Formats: sequence, structure tokens, C-alpha cells
Amino acid sequence: MAIDPSEALRQLYEREYPRLLRALTAMGGDGDAAEDAAQEAFVKAYQHGVERIGRPAAWLLVVGSRELFRHHRRARRERDRWEAAAQASGGASAPFDAAADRADLLAALRELPERQRAMVVARFYYGLSYDELAGAFGVAGGTVGATLHQATAKLRQLHLAGKLARGAMR
Repeated sequence: MAIDPSEALRQLYEREYPRLLRALTAMGGDGDAAEDAAQEAFVKAYQHGVERIGRPAAWLLVVGSRELFRHHRRARRERDRWEAAAQASGGASAPFDAAADRADLLAALRELPERQRAMVVARFYYGLSYDELAGAFGVAGGTVGATLHQATAKLRQLHLAGKLARGAMR
């Protein structure tokens, strides 16, 4: 008698999750990121089909570690971008300015129409190319360029307004 796939996943989860979480935490040093990666590994195991995985513990470790390292690369890229922006602004108040700039940018991002906001995030946070954006959003490549141009112009305008307002308060 074949075991129910959801029951197989539950048994695998109970047996392997604590060990996988410890291993990923040891690899990355960040418990939250390790937990996210472990959960993502189990989601992928379910999607792949637990019964089709020959060595589930090893498979989960490989998938979980890939997720963990992908998270670390993204976090490092974002941190590097913010540090570069803080250095470009210079001065002793650079950490404050970087945090304030980020808050201004997030507020400005929320002011964009949905499609512009989605394309900006997909392009600049996820690094999707114009062709990938065109395919994902079902638009022509020229539309992607025009949308991003309009969005970045609006972001610059809103971001500058935030900087000016902050400067007036000092």
C-alpha cells in the first residue's frame, strides 16, 4: 500500500526539519534566514514530489543551502547599494541620511501606480532584464522602457522632495 504524499511529507518534516534548521543556521549564522530557507526547501520537496526524491535529507540540505545562499547574496547586494549611497552622500550624518533616504524611497515607491511599482521592484531589486519584464508583464519592450523611465522620473521627484523637506527641518 502506497503512503499518502501529504503523510510522507509530514513524516519527513518531523524527522528532518530540526536537523536541517540546525545545519542551515550553522552555515549562515542567521536563524531567521535559515528558517526561511528550510521552509522553502520543504515547499519545493512537496512541489517536486517527496516520493520521487531518492535521498530526501541530502536533497533538502542542498535545496535549503541554495536558498540560504541566495538570500545572503540578495542581502549583501542590498547592503552594498545602501552603503554606496551613504558614502556618496558623505558627512557624519550619513547613517541617518541613508535610513531617511530609504524611508523616503519606500514612501515614494508607494506613490507609483501599481504597474510602475511592480516593474521598478522587478528591475532594480530582482535584476530582471527588459525582455524578462516584457514577458512577465505581457507588454512590449518599448513599454517596459517607457514605464521604467516614467517611474524613475517620478521617484527622483518624490525622493528629492523628501530630502528637501528633511533639510528644511534641520
